[in-house]
Amino acid sequence: MTADPEKQALASASMAEVEEMDYGSISSIHSKERGGLVKVVSNASDGEINCESAKPYAVFGELQSMLDEGPSAWTPDEERRVRMKTDWRVMAWVCVMMFSLQLNRMNIVNVLTTDIFTDLNMQPDDYNLGQSIFVTCFLLFEIPTQILTTIIGPEIWIPTMMTLWATVGFLQTFITDKTTYLVTRAFLGMCQGGFIPGLVLYVTSFYKSNEMSVRLSVIWTTNHMTNVASALLASAIFQLDGRFGWRNWQWLFFVEGLATIAIGISTFFLMPSFRRPVISRVFTPREQAILRARVILDDTSKAKALERSRSAVMTELGIKDIFRAVTDKYLVPVFILGMLGFVPSVASYQFITIILRNFGYSTQESNFLSIPANTLLCIGMVTAAHFADKYRRRWPMPIIAMLWLLPLLIVELAVPDDADRWVRVFCLTFIVGFPYFTPVLMSWVSANSNDQHKRALAVAVYNISVQLGNIISANMYRSDDAPIYRRGNSILIGIAIFNIFMALFIRWFFSRENKRREEIWRNMTELEKIHYSGTTTDAGNRRLDFRLHM
Repeated sequence: MTADPEKQALASASMAEVEEMDYGSISSIHSKERGGLVKVVSNASDGEINCESAKPYAVFGELQSMLDEGPSAWTPDEERRVRMKTDWRVMAWVCVMMFSLQLNRMNIVNVLTTDIFTDLNMQPDDYNLGQSIFVTCFLLFEIPTQILTTIIGPEIWIPTMMTLWATVGFLQTFITDKTTYLVTRAFLGMCQGGFIPGLVLYVTSFYKSNEMSVRLSVIWTTNHMTNVASALLASAIFQLDGRFGWRNWQWLFFVEGLATIAIGISTFFLMPSFRRPVISRVFTPREQAILRARVILDDTSKAKALERSRSAVMTELGIKDIFRAVTDKYLVPVFILGMLGFVPSVASYQFITIILRNFGYSTQESNFLSIPANTLLCIGMVTAAHFADKYRRRWPMPIIAMLWLLPLLIVELAVPDDADRWVRVFCLTFIVGFPYFTPVLMSWVSANSNDQHKRALAVAVYNISVQLGNIISANMYRSDDAPIYRRGNSILIGIAIFNIFMALFIRWFFSRENKRREEIWRNMTELEKIHYSGTTTDAGNRRLDFRLHM
């Protein structure tokens, strides 16, 4: 019997058999139009085509049932309880991990208040060179580290990174000269490069896309609060100066190095992962199923983050994958916002104590006056993330932030040189304390990747973009423009206006593309949709059945 040509075409879309069914693995096509997981089965003997539900989780009945039924398979209270447990179990330790990173990055700033330059026979320019080497190595290892995170798995590679950088931080106790200082800065940058994108990739596997902005804002709040804790710890540790013949800066590297080594080793055992039984210590089997199902139904590309199968763990990323992530036309505009979106504020953030000193405040007063700005920044960041998640709209956040900054920058530019310094302090405080929206943009990049491998690389590229923006910010206020920095503020006003137009462009671009895809998809027959799902070469965010997040 000759099979119908259309049925033969459909048969070509049939999925390969799942050879290795493992804990939490999934290999199927997700059709939003059909509202479930679709498998096309061909009967070679009579050419019959049978579209039936694929059941890759059949051996884990409850999870498969939830995927079949959708969110109605659990109650809102159950989901709320699972989300709360995830926050306490996953996010709490993630914040500890971020604390470890920032403590090792920022303790060099505390060390600058000691006599380390005299002890090591160094000059301030040597410190600047060390920081440049650190940032360079940090950026160079962003993408390679993300590749290793994807191949090895975050639950293995992230604790390894943490232990390595903590060890390097501890070894700074024994530096003796400029050379050993520069070597440790280089290795510290190598070990820390790629950690933040890897951490973001890890967190996304536990949450839906509209829950990420708030969670990322909590991580960045921890980042800023660590700076305060670092200063307090340094003040206490410096009291050990002279004990056992060690200088105060040596004690700082020693104590904080041991503490972060302990955190790194503990992470091997305490970091929750779907690939290890450790997750079951907190979640019941049903809660584990809900946790998996809600994430997969929200974004099927995250399924691979939950897999333990050989194909998922050992997938290799090549140069083409990196090129696709860097040149993705749906992500590049967000990368540009990541590079320039924070420059109008970060320029002041990096120079706030210097600017305050130029206004005539003492060192102690300058440090004290910087606290309200940092506090306001954290409040604004969490608030912006909350509204982005609640209304599922990310594009307005950069515009709101720029509209916050523009009047303040204009006042800074317009007030006369002899104006009351408190006017400038007020403007500076609110410029630094603007609604910092990098968690919103990072969650935007993650949501619009729609591919686990591209997501890993795209988040790394985004982080590189932000670091490049920090370099631009560092060169915005020049000594020949001090103390009012009129030229610098004029440039920042121009950048803020550009950012507004860029956000509006992204909104228009994404909306137009979604309408185009919706029209094509609506005009396809059911069989054409199934055939497309099984045979298309469109990947990730280029698929016709994917809608770009706004």
